[in-house]
Amino acid sequence: MSLTVRDVMVSDLVTVRPGETARQAYRLMRDHRFRHLPVVENGHLLGILSDRDLRPVLLSPTLGRARVRELMSEDLTTVTPDAPVEEAASLLVVKRIGCLPVVDEGRLVGIVTETDLLAVLVELLGLLTQSTRLDVAVTGGPDAYERIVEIIRAHEGRIISVGAVPGPAGKTVFSVRLEPCDPRRLVEALTRAGFEVLSHRRMGG
Repeated sequence: MSLTVRDVMVSDLVTVRPGETARQAYRLMRDHRFRHLPVVENGHLLGILSDRDLRPVLLSPTLGRARVRELMSEDLTTVTPDAPVEEAASLLVVKRIGCLPVVDEGRLVGIVTETDLLAVLVELLGLLTQSTRLDVAVTGGPDAYERIVEIIRAHEGRIISVGAVPGPAGKTVFSVRLEPCDPRRLVEALTRAGFEVLSHRRMGG
């Protein structure tokens, strides 16, 4: 089952009201180590205040008088809690924003940030665990991938994750992350089957 925004969003929210001062908002960001604050009134999302919005007034005598409503961004991109994680990640990249408010039937129910999604990606790819990585260049599509998987499993390799990127000369490079193992037998078997193993190394841990 694929992950949804609900699985990764932060629902224990710290918010700010539009009438609060910039100084109050700054203290909330500082104390909680946030870069973004949803601006909410009666449960409804009105805007987002970021540390970038506060920078122009931080060293100004107007810091105590400026109100959140004057500094917040009202041009909002939101996502629903049941949206796929991939949709949230795409919005963050395309819109070049650092966070997405999660809205359900007009009410703010959570927030998801680029940091949250990066943490999910790191966990899914097993980047912080010990593993063995094989980079294999192939011509062809799904059939080649299936054959690589068959060979790895036949030699008792346990796959954690697989990524694919364009390679040289029109080839595809599959980066296969495995549970820790001695990759030499796998490299020999893949080479005998006609695959080009570009690299193999231990990762993480």
